[in-house]
Amino acid sequence: METQLRMYFAGAIAAVAAFLFVSLAFSGQFNFLHAGVFIVFFIVVMVVFANFVEWAESRESN
Repeated sequence: METQLRMYFAGAIAAVAAFLFVSLAFSGQFNFLHAGVFIVFFIVVMVVFANFVEWAESRESN
């Protein structure tokens, strides 16, 4: 579980960096509210995808 938590943390940091660079490149400003919503959405999607992969692997092994 510790490895999975580190992967979530690394993914969130990468997503924040990407959002920061893209928002600054295209709009020239950074909005913390938009970044917060993006991070929450990103983490939810990442957790749902991880659960989907575990579910698919469990179905495959049966």
